[in-house]
Amino acid sequence: MRHPGIFLSIAVAALLAAAPVYADAGADLTQLLRDYRAAEQKVQPSAGRDRDSYDEKQTAAYLNALRRINDDARARLARIDRAQLKNQDGLSYDIFRWGLDDEAGELKPGIAERFQLLGLNQFDGAQITFPREMQWRTEYPLTRPQDYDRAIRRMLDFTRGIDRSIAVMREGVKQGVVQPRAVVARMIAQSEEFANGDPEASLFMGPLKSMPKTIGEPERARIEGAFREAVAGQLIPAYRRLAAFLKTEYLPRAREAIGLSAIPGGKDMYLYLVRSETTSDLSPDAIHALGLSELARIETGMEKAKDEAGFSGTLDQFRQFLHSDPRFKFKDRAAMLAEFNRVKTAVDAHLGALFLTKPKAALTFRFYDSYIAPDRPAGEYSPASADGRRPGIVYLNASDLEDRPNYTSEVLELHEGIPGHHLQVAVSMENRALPRFRRFGHETAFAEGWALYAESLGPELGLYSDPYQKFGALSYDAWRASRLVVDTGIHWMGWTREQAITFLTAHTALSRSEAAEEADRYIAIPAQALSYKIGEREILDLRERAKAALGDKFDIRRFHEAVLRDGAMPLPVLDAKITRWIAQEKAD
Repeated sequence: MRHPGIFLSIAVAALLAAAPVYADAGADLTQLLRDYRAAEQKVQPSAGRDRDSYDEKQTAAYLNALRRINDDARARLARIDRAQLKNQDGLSYDIFRWGLDDEAGELKPGIAERFQLLGLNQFDGAQITFPREMQWRTEYPLTRPQDYDRAIRRMLDFTRGIDRSIAVMREGVKQGVVQPRAVVARMIAQSEEFANGDPEASLFMGPLKSMPKTIGEPERARIEGAFREAVAGQLIPAYRRLAAFLKTEYLPRAREAIGLSAIPGGKDMYLYLVRSETTSDLSPDAIHALGLSELARIETGMEKAKDEAGFSGTLDQFRQFLHSDPRFKFKDRAAMLAEFNRVKTAVDAHLGALFLTKPKAALTFRFYDSYIAPDRPAGEYSPASADGRRPGIVYLNASDLEDRPNYTSEVLELHEGIPGHHLQVAVSMENRALPRFRRFGHETAFAEGWALYAESLGPELGLYSDPYQKFGALSYDAWRASRLVVDTGIHWMGWTREQAITFLTAHTALSRSEAAEEADRYIAIPAQALSYKIGEREILDLRERAKAALGDKFDIRRFHEAVLRDGAMPLPVLDAKITRWIAQEKAD
């Protein structure tokens, strides 16, 4: 399963079935959302709860509990008269209904069980997400004995989950549902990073080293002993068991074919993921063809940017020139950090011309840690915390620094920072008038589509005046178009890993190492990469429809506010909402 959680009892599921009945449709919807969230909290508890969240989520009982919750919620929602709901309640209804239907597709018998059998991957598997969670605990220190006790329980929960994952993947071997060798090789490297290290020097010991002096004896001694035992006696050995299993038992049985369609039922799994990630009804073949046509359009613009730079060779020669010339490389990490702060400052100065609402949450840049950098993209956004203690963070990849170009800094900041992910997430999270599930929702096609759309706003934000940065922006657009081709090529058409890497290096400015990272990402999380371009095209289409309908009344700031203010949502729901907004703008 792609959604984390634990086993839900029948008594909890009854929260949904036994809810009070309201004559008012809005009140009934509010109660349903409240009941669903109460059940969801039992399934997906916050970190630190004394429950086996990593372990029990991989059981058949867990899947059956989720199905029962979903069935009950959809039945209750069907009894609510959508026509009686006011504007915001109607929007919540539409978003919630789409999400429940999507969840039902994921929980379909056969599909859900096969997702479970794939266990872990190198991109978002527990073996790599858990260290970051523990690192955040170091950055925002634990202050009370009970905080440390929860962290210890969380570590023990994780170790049980690793053992359960091993058992699940063993069952996957029996059924022929296994990860590709390329994925397993990266997981082995990740696991060995912790398995072979000194437990005392590991990041997991961070909270112990920052224990406040306000915790005195004998609690201090008790915590130190229990914490060290959890790390050195339980957690690190779990990494050793995982590394040994992957290396000696799982890798020899891993599949050579990289696509999801190579496993039993894999095509049905991919069809579900395509619809879920894009929130559209486009087929893999249609998406593949769209990617090729988009690439042809973008490469025309790349030719113009090349000519503007005064380069007389071919497009491929220009890419090689950019890869090889030292002026397009960062000298060191400090230079990379300074460049991204420069771009952020430039964007901040122009933001008011395009947006009515600016994020209150701060934005900062950090580098990936060494244990995670080899398997991450050039940049990645992590949202600010709701309480404001942690700012929004754009993680930058400084591994293989000689392969990291400096002419893509502007487009990368626009995507990951402002006005991309940081602005979009902050606008909805800081809008406390929204229901919680909308404030903190993350619909991939909306979020990634918006971030890709944000890249196109560079000229209005004082960027892309340099032909190389302009080419960098176009190369990123080509990269996202290539994803449509490569992802469907891998999982629907049987491409090899080498085919994927070759296509990416031929049609983007990615180095071979970056292309390999990208290909392995698409292999590990099928269809997610399709969401960017599909979402961007929807937002661009909506903007053009609004401009055509409103003429002189069109205000780009009001359009952006209309897109963002209600939180992330499936593209069909966004389309209907903006259609209503256009009609209202015309009438005003």
